[in-house]
Amino acid sequence: MSYEWKCLNQLGDKPTARSGHSFTWVGAQNYLLYGGIEDGKNGKVQPDPEVYIMRLQGDKSTWYKEQTNGAERPLARSQHVAQATPKADKLFIFGGHHSPQTRLNDTWILHIKEMEWRRIGGKPAMDNQESDVGAPTPRANMGSCVFQGKVIIFGGHGGLNYERKNFNDIFTFDFETEKWEKLVPVNGGPEGRGGCSVFARADEGADKIFIYGGWNAEKQYNEIWQLDLSKMEWTDCDIFNGVPRWNHCSLLIEAIPTWKFFIFGGECAEYNEGAARSFGEYVNSSCYIDLGMMQWVTYASDADAMESMPKPREYAAMTYDQREQRLLVFGGWNNGWIDDLWSVKVGKVVGPSYAIMSSEPSLGQLSGNVPITITGQGFKEVNINVLFTVGTKPIDTVTKQTLTVAGTYVSPTEITCLTPSFEVFGPKEAVM
Repeated sequence: MSYEWKCLNQLGDKPTARSGHSFTWVGAQNYLLYGGIEDGKNGKVQPDPEVYIMRLQGDKSTWYKEQTNGAERPLARSQHVAQATPKADKLFIFGGHHSPQTRLNDTWILHIKEMEWRRIGGKPAMDNQESDVGAPTPRANMGSCVFQGKVIIFGGHGGLNYERKNFNDIFTFDFETEKWEKLVPVNGGPEGRGGCSVFARADEGADKIFIYGGWNAEKQYNEIWQLDLSKMEWTDCDIFNGVPRWNHCSLLIEAIPTWKFFIFGGECAEYNEGAARSFGEYVNSSCYIDLGMMQWVTYASDADAMESMPKPREYAAMTYDQREQRLLVFGGWNNGWIDDLWSVKVGKVVGPSYAIMSSEPSLGQLSGNVPITITGQGFKEVNINVLFTVGTKPIDTVTKQTLTVAGTYVSPTEITCLTPSFEVFGPKEAVM
């Protein structure tokens, strides 16, 4: 299976080179970039508080620097959490570094259409202090994902006042109630770490959260841990991904029959027991894990087989172009800040996010005006075309209806005899 990295053309108000930013899909072909640390004006290294919208057309991107409003605005930050709501109409922001001494634990909602900030909580952000709304202790570089209408946050580096802790706690933020909850597992789980990634799935009636990779002052990690939410129990999955990796970017992508979790870049290193710890090596390798097989696969990582690919980096940000089925990577750090934008198509891995599973009746010839029930997976109010055939020749008559979980289609009345064999086509951009 071949892959091709492309460096995309960037127009408009292009963001400055940076790392530790977020890059989030917010509907249609629009992507929102927020925060990150940059080599700012007068050579001062500092976080950027600006918001940028990128609109994508083919291999051309156009950036727009947005003017935000609201009674309050968040402090500039890097290595924060940013997650879009399920409808992609709001952006959730939590925590991060404002300065080497200031770690944050404030919670913000950005209303995308109005570009208006709203803070969750009764007090403004305080330097390294407890939250008044039950949010996690001040921290940065934590892992997060969205699952079942909630943001899930694990780990990170930070602490109260001048603490320097490696966290292994897990919290959720409910988009509907806007309430935080700390989950309390019944057993010990992963060691405290930051620079890790988090993903989740519904597995045979048991919702599960997974933690991969990361680092702390003593160790670097390459294993996967699983938290069963029905039992509130941690399990070491005994699944490893070669050399330990941390500060990578990652993304879970919907696919049929099983979703795929992708990672790119970061730092990698292998240390022998008792050896002195040092910085790892920046990498530009990519891999994914199929949530059905739970096995790692390396892809798009052979420089000799590709015309070009991104330079190695950490603290980049990654998002997904569903229409073109490609990953998008912006920025990062490799002994200097980076401002390029790369894409790689993963459609051969992901496939469509929907599938036809069965039809009833499934055999025999039918006369006109006979109901045919089609059952699918992954359909969410998608307009699809059902093409009936006479013999081996498709007829011109096409029925267009909306299929959710299952739909009933009536064969055309003007056809006296037809077979119930058919093809189903659904535009990928219509799948939400």
